[in-house]
Amino acid sequence: MKKEYLTFVRQFKDLREGKQNLFVKDLTPGPRKYDTKYVDALVSPDPEKIKNGGILQIRSESGILHTQTWGIKILEELPESVPGHPWDDVFTAIGKMREKG
Repeated sequence: MKKEYLTFVRQFKDLREGKQNLFVKDLTPGPRKYDTKYVDALVSPDPEKIKNGGILQIRSESGILHTQTWGIKILEELPESVPGHPWDDVFTAIGKMREKG
């Protein structure tokens, strides 16, 4: 059984095929269901293109579910927290952390 994940995008057209940094929720039943992770992932509108991948459901920021499911393969789980200030943009802080690497 393939693992299922959920991500939110501002607009459906924002998600492109290929390597993406995404916040995903794990939809696997059990105590960890709905855990959110920040990941490097390979995504495709054709789930069959991704070997050993899972299913990615996509919702708009207002919660509308996209009619098409995508394929996803998580390449790396990124850190749960990054150094920075609470008022910093999270993506900028992650970028700085990764540059120091």
